[in-house]
Amino acid sequence: MHVPFVDLPAQHQRLQRELDDAVCEVSRRGDFIGGRAVEAFEEEFARFTGARYGIGVGSGGAAIELALRGLGIGPGDEVITAANTFIATVLAIVAVGATPILVDIDAATYTIDPRLIDAAITSRTRAVVPVHL
Repeated sequence: MHVPFVDLPAQHQRLQRELDDAVCEVSRRGDFIGGRAVEAFEEEFARFTGARYGIGVGSGGAAIELALRGLGIGPGDEVITAANTFIATVLAIVAVGATPILVDIDAATYTIDPRLIDAAITSRTRAVVPVHL
């Protein structure tokens, strides 16, 4: 039996018409990068999260890298994350020059085991990047 990791058609079914309309509108305008849809998303997301600004980026990995850079994390620093994370998390940590510290997961939740984080913290630890699947 094949069990898909992500069933996008099922997730999108309820929103399909709205998604199709949005994609067609961007295509008609031709403003694929930094256009009106991106600006609207950034403003709405900032408002939703209570942040002053929102910045759309091309991937989750880019978002993690920018967050780490914004915190001043770099060479010589350590960043703790889940051992079963997608590689983009580790690549973002490495891209800023920091060292990824992988912590095992909780068998019940498949997320980082919070009981193991304390043992992984050193004087060089600057952040923990939690991951959910």
